[in-house]
Amino acid sequence: MDKGHVLIVDDEDGILSSLEAILQDEGYRVAKASTGEHALDLVRAEVPDVILVDVWMPGIDGIKTLQAVKETSADTEVIVMSGHGNIDTAVTATKLGAFDFIEKPLSMETVLRVVSQAVQSRRARDAKSAGRAVSFLDGNDPKVDALCSALEEAAGDLRPLVLLGERGTGKRHLAHVLHNRGITREGPFAPLHCRSLASPKRKSDLQASLRRLLPKEGSGTVYLDGWEQAPAEERAGILDALAAWTKDGHRLLVAIDEDGGEAVSLWDQAAERLRARKLHLPPLRERRGDILTLAKSFLAEAAREGGRERDFAEDALASLYQYDWRGNVTELKSAVTRAAFSAPGRMVRAEHLPSPLHGGSLEAGGPGAADFNEARKEWERKFLSLHLIHHQWNVAATAQAIGLTPATLGRMLKRHGIEPPATPPRSAPGGRQRTIGHSLVLYGRGLHSGLKTGLIIEPLPPNSGIRFGSLTTPDTVAARAEFVDNTNHATNLRNGPVVARTIEHLMSALHAHGVTNLLVKIGEEVPVMDGSAVEFCRLLEEAGLEEQGEGAAPLTLDRAYEVGEPGSPEGYLRAEPADELSISYLLDLPKPIGRQACRYRHTGPEAFTAEIAPARTFSFIWELENLERMGLGEGGRWGNFILVDKERVVNTELRFPDEFVRHKILDLMGDLYLLGRPLRAKVTAERTGHRHNVALVRLLTETLL
Repeated sequence: MDKGHVLIVDDEDGILSSLEAILQDEGYRVAKASTGEHALDLVRAEVPDVILVDVWMPGIDGIKTLQAVKETSADTEVIVMSGHGNIDTAVTATKLGAFDFIEKPLSMETVLRVVSQAVQSRRARDAKSAGRAVSFLDGNDPKVDALCSALEEAAGDLRPLVLLGERGTGKRHLAHVLHNRGITREGPFAPLHCRSLASPKRKSDLQASLRRLLPKEGSGTVYLDGWEQAPAEERAGILDALAAWTKDGHRLLVAIDEDGGEAVSLWDQAAERLRARKLHLPPLRERRGDILTLAKSFLAEAAREGGRERDFAEDALASLYQYDWRGNVTELKSAVTRAAFSAPGRMVRAEHLPSPLHGGSLEAGGPGAADFNEARKEWERKFLSLHLIHHQWNVAATAQAIGLTPATLGRMLKRHGIEPPATPPRSAPGGRQRTIGHSLVLYGRGLHSGLKTGLIIEPLPPNSGIRFGSLTTPDTVAARAEFVDNTNHATNLRNGPVVARTIEHLMSALHAHGVTNLLVKIGEEVPVMDGSAVEFCRLLEEAGLEEQGEGAAPLTLDRAYEVGEPGSPEGYLRAEPADELSISYLLDLPKPIGRQACRYRHTGPEAFTAEIAPARTFSFIWELENLERMGLGEGGRWGNFILVDKERVVNTELRFPDEFVRHKILDLMGDLYLLGRPLRAKVTAERTGHRHNVALVRLLTETLL
C-alpha cells in the first residue's frame, strides 16, 4: 500500500536528497521544498500526510511554516527538525501543533520511526473523523441533503464513484464516510495519488506499482487523487488499470479538484470511462447557512480534545459567517481548532481567529471590483492602509497587530504599491534607506551562552529600522539605545520576553554597509562565528543590498559630546562635528597587548571589510574564570577568539599586529549604530567599552533625536 505522502522542507540540498532517498526506499511518496514559501505553495496544491520542516530557513522559517500549515490544514502532521534549536523553540512548536521535534544531526532510524507514527496518526484521525458525528456534511442546506441521499445509495454496492469538488470541500472525508458505511468497510482504505503510479505506457511498471501500493486480496476501498494532474494521454490508461485491479471486491473512488475550467469535463470523462456514479461537493460559500453549524461542531470537538469548555462570542460568529472561505470546510475547521486552543478563557472571540477573519469592516469605494480577485486586492489595500495609519506607519507594530511578520507585511506593501507619506529628515540631507535583497541563514554558536544557534536575516520595508526577534514569538526589539538591557561583556537588548544578546559584531557590519531596515531572527544570542565581523559582511554581500529611497539621513553634530574625563583610567569617549565618520582609539591593557592606537576613517564597506571586520574578540586567560562564574564565555572555542596569557597569544596567529585595538573599533562601530542611523563625527576613544559606547549613544539620542 501507499505508505503516505511526505513533504520535506529544508534549505540544505544534502538533507533534502538524503531524506528523499531514504523515505522513497521505504515506500513513501516524497515532495521537496527548499523554502517555506515553496512548501506552502505545494501544500496548497496537494496536502501531504506529513511534513518534515527545518526550523532555520530564510524567508518563512520553520515555525512560521508550521503555523501556516496548521491554519489551513489542521490534520496534517508536522515534524520539526533543528540542529540549532532550544527548549523554547521545541515548546513553541509543540504548542502550535507539531507532531514531534527531532534534533540534527538526524538519526535515520528516528526519522523513519517518527514519520511512520505521524502517518498512522494522520490516517487514524481521518478514519475517526469519518465515523464521528462531526462531519463535513453536517448542515441543513438542500445541496448537502441531496449529497447525503446519494451517498447512502452508493454505500449499497461497489459501483465506482467520481467525486468533484474544490480543495477543502471534504472529498477524502466523504470517501472515508462511504468506506465506513459501505459493504467494503471490513477491508482497508487505500489512498493513492497518480504521481505514485508508473506511466500506463509501461504496463509492467504500472502493474508493479499497483501491486506495491494497493491491497493484494479481499475487499476494500481504493481512493485515487490527482487524476486530473496526469498527462491527458495517460488518464484513460490509469483508469482502465485501476478498474481491472478493483473489479473483484474493491470500490474505486476517483477525486477531481474543481479548480480549473476543464474540471467538469474531466468529471464526465472519468464517470463515462468507469461507468461510475458522479457526486459533486458544493463549496462552503454556496452553503453559507451551514457555516455556523459546522463551526460550533468543530469547536465542541476541539473543546473535548482539550478538556476545556469553549463558546463563541458574537463578534467571532459574525466574522466566521461573513468570511468567504476559499479553503472551504478544511479552512473553517483549521481556523476554529486553532482559535479553540489559543483563546485563554472560555470565550473564543474574533481576535483569536486567524487575522484575515477579523480585519474589521471596510467600506468599499467607487464602482467596486470586477471579480473576486480584484475585490480581494482592494480589500487588502484598504485593510493594510487603515492599520498602518492607526499605527502611524510603524511597520513592525502594524505587522504584530495583524498577525504577520514584518517581512511578510513588507512584501504585501510592495505588491500593493503602498508607501508611507513623505516625512522631512530629522538631520542632514543625503541619507538613503537600505535593506537586503533576500533572506539568508547563518549557523553558529553563542559566545556567552555556548548554545548552538542560528541567525536569519530578512528584508524589511522603509522606516522599519533594525529589529531583532526570535522564532517563537512575533514580538521584536528595536536596535536602539533605549532597549539596551546590559553591557556586561557584550551589548544586549531586551523588550519584554524578546532578548538579543551580543549584537555588536553584526551591528558593526550593518553600520558599515548602511543597512537601515532589517529583521534579525536569533535564538537569543547572535552567533559569534570566528569572533570577528567577516562572516556578517559576507552574509550581507551574498544577500545583496536594495536601495529604498531617502529617509535615513546621517546624524550630524552641533557641538562636541563627551562621556568621562580625558586621560581617565575609567575611560573617555568624545564625538565632535565632522563631515565623515572617523574613529581614533587608544587601547591600554597589560602586556603582551600593552598600548595600541589606531585611527579608522570610514569611507565605505570596502574599507571596513579590509581594515576592521577581520579583527577578532579577545580575552586574557585569567579572565576566563571570572566569565565562567558569571555564566559567560560558555561558547568560547579555540577558533572563535584570541586567547592571551602573560607572555603571548596562545591559540592563533594575529591577522594584524594591532588586531586588539581594531576589534575595539569594531565594537564601537556596532554600538554607535544603536542611534538607528549613520553618524558623521570625529570619535575619540580611550580605554572604553560597551558601557561608554551606549552612554554616548543615549546622550546623542536624548539631545538630537
